[in-house]
Order: sequence, then structure tokens, then C-alpha cells
Amino acid sequence: MNFLDSRLYAIVDRFSNLLILNIFWIVLCIPIVTIAPATSAMYSVVRQWRLHQETSVIRSYFRYFKENFKTSFIVGIIWMMLAVLLYFNYFYLNQDGTGVRYVIMIPLFLTSLLFLTVSTFIFPVIAHYNINWKEVLKNSLIATIANFPTAVLILIILAVFGFILYSFPASFLIIFSCAAYINFLLCNRRFQRMEVVSGRVSGR
Repeated sequence: MNFLDSRLYAIVDRFSNLLILNIFWIVLCIPIVTIAPATSAMYSVVRQWRLHQETSVIRSYFRYFKENFKTSFIVGIIWMMLAVLLYFNYFYLNQDGTGVRYVIMIPLFLTSLLFLTVSTFIFPVIAHYNINWKEVLKNSLIATIANFPTAVLILIILAVFGFILYSFPASFLIIFSCAAYINFLLCNRRFQRMEVVSGRVSGR
């Protein structure tokens, strides 16, 4: 097998694995309440590809789904409650016809920005470290503050993926796993730098 053949095989293999991973994620998200565990499992499989060069999907996905279920489920519930709280704050603020709402809007916008940026690190943290839900939230916040430009970059990239999905609905078959792959790739670089500084290593 020459170089071009090996490169082509690697590309086709990665594409098919991303497709399979994406489909399993969609299926496991159908019950709604399992969205967070399904997403953490997807990030864990992506991490396995990146750090351990293992290309298995199905067996690994279900193993990580069970391993991370409790932590990711609790984090998912907390994050959903915060999202709903932010939504209702915006909703009621828009009903306020006074100038006070413009003063309140500033801290609300900053809180929303922090919420979104921390969200970019939550599932990579769950996948990368063997820690409980409290540590997940704390470490995600620390990672976001320490790497805020990276978090903003990830948000921009995810927005681009969202535009692609809106423009080409058929891309839903693979776009979520691609987004997770790129998200973890960027977060992992930050993790490695932070681990060198702190002397901490991954728990997996």
C-alpha cells in the first residue's frame, strides 16, 4: 500500500467512524433526558481516537455512556436549569418597558457569555478527567477563564457548524461528531498546557 492509498484509507476510515458515532449519538439523544450522557460518551470516544489511536466506536461508545452516565446526567440537569433560568430572564426583561432593562441587560449578557463559553469545556472535561460532577463544573469554569480566547473560538466554530446545518440539513448525519472532534481537539491542547503547569495528569 503506497502513501496515497494509506492516506485515503485513513480519511475514509475516519469519515465512516464519525458517521457511525454521529448516528449513535442521535439515537441515544432521542429520549431527551439522555442528551448529556450521550454527548459525554461521544466526546470520550473522540478522546480515545485522539490520545490512544483506537478507532473502535460501538463498544467504546456504550462503555463510556455507562461510565459517565451519573456525572454527565447531573451536569446536564444543572446546565439545563441554568439555560432555562437565563431564557426566562431575557423573556421577562423584554417585557419591561423602562430603561432599567438596559442596565440589567449588560450583566445578563456577560453571564450568558460565561455560560456559553463554559459549555464548550464541560463535555471535554467529563471525557478527559475521571472526576465527579462538582469537579467537572469547577474545572470547566477554571479552564474557561484560563483559556477564554479558545472558548470564544470554539463558539465561533460551533456557530459555523450551526450555519452549515441550517443550510444543508442532511449534514446532521455527521456534523455533530465533527463538531465534537474539533471541540475536543482545541480543548485538549489547553488541557495539556494546564497539566504541564499544574503537574496534573488525566484520570483516564
